[in-house]
Amino acid sequence: MAKRNANTAQISLFPETLYEYHILLSPSDAIKDDVDALKQSLHEAIGIADRDRTSIAHITLLKTEAFESTSMKDIVRKALLGESKFTIKLDGHADFKNGKEHTLYLKLENPEAVDHLAVAIKNPTKKKAPKPKYRQTSIVDKPERKTKLSMTPHITIARNISEDDFTKIDFTAFEYQNEWVCDRVIIRRRLAGTDKLFSPAGEVKLG
Repeated sequence: MAKRNANTAQISLFPETLYEYHILLSPSDAIKDDVDALKQSLHEAIGIADRDRTSIAHITLLKTEAFESTSMKDIVRKALLGESKFTIKLDGHADFKNGKEHTLYLKLENPEAVDHLAVAIKNPTKKKAPKPKYRQTSIVDKPERKTKLSMTPHITIARNISEDDFTKIDFTAFEYQNEWVCDRVIIRRRLAGTDKLFSPAGEVKLG
């Protein structure tokens, strides 16, 4: 679509470039290496797709499209204004099931904190909900009702695993536990409608 030049009040003959944006959280290098090793062991056991083997460990907050003139970094920065860094804790594995196929992933002990960021970015003009508060619990505590999440924050290991292959997996190694301090949100982009690799498009640090 042609756009109007604000300075000359003329119509530009050059359409804007549309990008696909990937907004994510990136774990520590040590965790990335561990996840790579988990993927490799799973590939040796049942075989997994190349896109899963080569994908670097991350937690997706949002995928969206926007024109080149949109300052996605400014949008994310304003949405996360006042947000503080926090610790993300990985707590073993789980899976999504779609028909007869599974997606194996590493789950989070504290998904509410990550979901809070995702909601803020998805609704930048909406008044932000208070950040979830956490306290140490003991085995005598009654389980608290958790807030319904808008997403299931996770680190993907492999998608589209058949039912037959899924039953062959030794899940011992995937009872993986680790943690890192999340102090920034990463923004990447690529041309919309392509399968090109995403390239860096900025980051927003948390206080």
